[in-house]
Amino acid sequence: MTPPATIHVVVVFKRLDDDEDTIAAEPPQQMPTAAQATQRAKMLATSHAGAIAWSRTLDPDTGDYGEPVILVRLGTIPDWFDETGDAGG
Repeated sequence: MTPPATIHVVVVFKRLDDDEDTIAAEPPQQMPTAAQATQRAKMLATSHAGAIAWSRTLDPDTGDYGEPVILVRLGTIPDWFDETGDAGG
């Protein structure tokens, strides 16, 4: 049995040039630690519409994920992102 692993993810959001009300997510970035994910989100939030970092456990044997734990949430996070459950919304 493989022990559970914890993943740490950062997603940043940008406003689209042609429509200030439309926000798109950039590809998620996996970070080695929760502290690095938090730091990266804080840094990227200064140049983006918003950023979120979260951690969650993964059972490698079953592929099941635990509930996400939000590390930091900054700026504008679109409703559609929360509704997908990608970060525990």
